[in-house]
Amino acid sequence: MSEMYTMTITLNVLNHLGVNLYSNIPSVLSEVVANSWDADAMSVEINIDSENKTITIVDDGNGMTPEEVNEHYLSVGYAKREGNNHVSPVFHRRYMGRKGIGKLSMFSMAKTIDVITRKNGVVSSFRMEVDDITRAISGDSNTYHPKNLGIVADDDLPSNGTKIILTNLKKNISAATPNYIRKRIARRFSVIGNEYCFSVKVNGEPITITDRNFCAKAEYIWCYGDGDQSPESSSQAVKKVRRENVVSVGDRDYRVQGWIGTMASTTDLKDSDENLNRIVLIVRGKVGQEDVLSELSEGGLHTKYLMGEIHADFFDEDDQEDMATSGRKEYRKDDPRYEALLQFLKEELRQIKHDWTEFRNEDGLEKAIGINPRIKDWYDSLSPDDQKAARGLFGKVNQIVEDDTKRREILRYGLMAFEKLRYSHQLRLLDTLDANNVEALGSIITGFDDIEASLYYQIVKSRIEIIQYFQTLVDENDKERAIQEHLFNHLWLLDPSWERAEQTEFMERRMETALRQISDKLTQEEREGRLDIGYRMTAGKHVVIELKRAGRIVTFSELSSQVMKYKSALEKVLREAGMPLTYEFVVVLGKPINGDDGIENRQLISDMLYHLRCRIVYYDELINNAYRAYQEYIEKSSHSQRLVQILEELSDDNTE
Repeated sequence: MSEMYTMTITLNVLNHLGVNLYSNIPSVLSEVVANSWDADAMSVEINIDSENKTITIVDDGNGMTPEEVNEHYLSVGYAKREGNNHVSPVFHRRYMGRKGIGKLSMFSMAKTIDVITRKNGVVSSFRMEVDDITRAISGDSNTYHPKNLGIVADDDLPSNGTKIILTNLKKNISAATPNYIRKRIARRFSVIGNEYCFSVKVNGEPITITDRNFCAKAEYIWCYGDGDQSPESSSQAVKKVRRENVVSVGDRDYRVQGWIGTMASTTDLKDSDENLNRIVLIVRGKVGQEDVLSELSEGGLHTKYLMGEIHADFFDEDDQEDMATSGRKEYRKDDPRYEALLQFLKEELRQIKHDWTEFRNEDGLEKAIGINPRIKDWYDSLSPDDQKAARGLFGKVNQIVEDDTKRREILRYGLMAFEKLRYSHQLRLLDTLDANNVEALGSIITGFDDIEASLYYQIVKSRIEIIQYFQTLVDENDKERAIQEHLFNHLWLLDPSWERAEQTEFMERRMETALRQISDKLTQEEREGRLDIGYRMTAGKHVVIELKRAGRIVTFSELSSQVMKYKSALEKVLREAGMPLTYEFVVVLGKPINGDDGIENRQLISDMLYHLRCRIVYYDELINNAYRAYQEYIEKSSHSQRLVQILEELSDDNTE
C-alpha cells in the first residue's frame, strides 16, 4: 500500500508565507539551502536548467522517513527546537529554521514541486501542486494530500539525502545565471565552505566566500569580534579598525561579530541590479534581515559609501521568545534586543563618521600629492595650524570627488581658495601683532608676498591668453576692433601697474562732456582718423586715451594741437572739481608720426610730448611689450613659487 502524505495548511498561511512571500529566486533557494544545513548535509548541489525551465536541488543530509515527511516536513509550523532538540544530530549545528515554514517559499516560484528523499534505504517521494493545494484548502477542509510518486529510481539521490525538483516555474529564470545565483546565495550565508563542512554548488561550480564580492573594494573596515567575517577583503582595506562588540540588553551582555566597511567610491556599491549600500543582519549563519542601515536614520556623507554585515545570534536564542516577524524577513522593532542592537549601531556609525573623516583627510593629502608631488613641498612650508586646515581641505576633496580628472580641477580651485582664506587670516593677525615684534611682522609680510605671488600668477596667466589672441591678428582692421574692444576695460595693456579702472562716475560725465565738445570741433579728416577716445581713472591718475586708426599717419603738429586741447579741457574740469592735476594722455597709433620710423625721430617726439604729459604707444608695441612684461613674470615665478608651479601643472590636462 502506498504511503499517504498529508499537509495541513490554511489558505491564508499559504498566501502569506508561501505564494506571496518571496519575490526572487535566490531568496527561495536560500530557504532550501537552510533546510539542508539543518539536515546535516555536507553538500548541496543546485542545477538550473534554463532550457527545460527546471531547478533541481540535491543534498546529502539525513533524509526523511515517511513518518518524518508527514510529522516534520509537511507539518507547517512544526516546532523544530522542541524540548532538547536544539542542534542537528550529526554535526550539532544550531538550527537555522524554527517553525518549519521555509519550505513554503518554493510555492512562490514553482507551481509543481517534487520531493524525493531517502533515509536508511527507504525512499519517500511525493509531488505538491499549488493549484491543487489552493482548491483543497479553499473548501471545507484545510487538509491537502500530496501525490505519492511511488518508488523512484534516481541515481542522483545519495544513500541518505533529499532531492527537490521545481517545475512549472512562475518566474523567468533566463536571467538567473549560475554566477548570479552563486553570488547571491553566497551573500545570504556565512557558513559555506570547508571550515563549516558545508559545500554548495551551482551547476557544478562551488560557492566560495570570494563569490560574495561584498567589500573587495573596501577602503576602510571596522571589525567586530574575533573574526572579520570578510577575509576576502581583509588584505584590500587601506585601514582596519578593531571595535568593541558588546551589546547590552538589560542585565545581559551579548557579543556581535562582523564588519562595517566604507568604499572608495559610491559606484563600488552598485552591483548590476543590487544596491550594496546596507548593513545586513546575519543570524545563525543566514540572513535574518536584508538591511538595518535604513532603520538607523543616520545622516552624513559617509553613509553613502557604507556597507556591512553584523552577526547577532542572540536574536534567535532557544530559551527566548521568537522575535522574527511572521514573514520571517525581519525582526520586531519593539523587542529590547532589536532596540539595543540599533542603539549599538547608531553609536558605531557616529564613531565611523569621525574615523572616516580623519582617514579621508589623511588619505586626501596622499592622493593630492599623488596627483602633483609638489603639493608636499607646499604643504611642508605651512605652519602647523595651516597644515591642519590644508588636511581638512584635501579631506573634503577626497570625500566628495571620486574621479581623478575632476579631482585635479577641484584641487586647483581649492588651493586658490585656501590661499585667499589664508590671506584673510593673516590680515586678522596684524590687528593683534605687537608692533615691537619686527621678526613676526617680517614673517607675516613674507607670507603676504608668497600668497600675492600665487594669486597674481593666475591673473597674469589670463592676461597672457588675451595678449596671445591679439598676436594671432594680422589684419589691421581686426587689430583695431580687438584693441578698441579690450583696451579701455583692460588698462594693464598700456601699463602693468594699471590694474583696473576706478569708479569715477562724476568725473567720467564731466570728461565725456568736455571731450565731446572738443570732438565736435574736429575737422572731417581728423574725425575719420580717430577710432575712439575715452577717459579712465586708475592708480589715482586721470587718463585720456585716444585710439587712431591703424592706417592713419598723424603729423606732430596735428597731434600736439589735439593734446593741447585735451590738456586744457582736463585741467579745467579738475580745477572745478578741486582735484589735483595728476593726469596723462596716451595716444595709440598704428603708423609712426610724420611717417618717420627712425629712432631719432621717435625720441625727439617723445621728449616734446613729455612736457604735455603725453606718450605714444604703437599697436604692435602695445601687444609685444605687454606680452614680454608678463611672460618674464611667469618665467621668474615658475622657478620661485611652489604654488605657482602646482597651479600651472594642475591646469595642464596632460600632466600625469
